[in-house]
Amino acid sequence: MQQIAYQKLLTKGQIAFGVLSSIGVFALMSVLLLPYTFSPDPFWAQVQASFAAVPIATTFWFAINMFLIVLADQKKQKASE
Repeated sequence: MQQIAYQKLLTKGQIAFGVLSSIGVFALMSVLLLPYTFSPDPFWAQVQASFAAVPIATTFWFAINMFLIVLADQKKQKASE
């Protein structure tokens, strides 16, 4: 299978950085969203906060990957000038 040009823009380190930073955002948002849940039980409040943190962390993951791809492409174009 032939690789498309944009598939070569991110290294394994950049992909790992995106995954690890997204996990960090998930953990942070799980803690920050805890006071905004509606359950009096601490366990279920944490479950609700974690479910609310999933789309935020996923959106962050997409954003960091798009940023890294654009940054790598700009560096590649600047180097070829």
